[in-house]
Amino acid sequence: MSTSSIPSLTYFQGRGLGQYSRVLLSYLGIPFENITVTEISDALRATLPYGQLPIYRDGDLILSQSSTIARYIAKKNNFMGKTLEEEFLIDQIVTSIHSDILSAFSNPTEEKLTKLYEKFFGSFEKKLQEKGYLVGSSVSLADLYVYVTFDYIKFRGEAYYSNLLSDEKYPKIVELKKFFESNEGVAKYIKERPETKF
Repeated sequence: MSTSSIPSLTYFQGRGLGQYSRVLLSYLGIPFENITVTEISDALRATLPYGQLPIYRDGDLILSQSSTIARYIAKKNNFMGKTLEEEFLIDQIVTSIHSDILSAFSNPTEEKLTKLYEKFFGSFEKKLQEKGYLVGSSVSLADLYVYVTFDYIKFRGEAYYSNLLSDEKYPKIVELKKFFESNEGVAKYIKERPETKF
């Protein structure tokens, strides 16, 4: 368990579900302890609310579930929209990514992912073309989530049929990727991030 006064995120070394909060914290410039493990030991499991990673510790608060962690960090740092309505529109996108896109990776097929990518990334691309942002008039957790998901699919390559997400087909999402990766904190994190398989 971390005794640091700064928040800590514990996850496997790979990108996976920990990537959303790692990139978010880096983008927002929030110092955090990036704790990586190779397995969930019995001692570690005993400290986890549901025996799963990632886990986020912020003072006395311990959070599990990757989307909950990201929402908490975003809400605490004014990155969840400017109104209650915007907050729930952002939440809608985050939930769609977890419940529809990420869940499909457990048994990916080209037919299934073709439909999913066109449905969701097509919608994201259209919103970015029309408004410049996915929700409201400024960048938010929704934009970051779409960027990280798009980038992760590209990283996984053939396993997740990344050829279906061409830069030419989704130019605004590519611009979003460039925007986040030009951020000093994100650029530093990416530079220091180890090479992993997932």
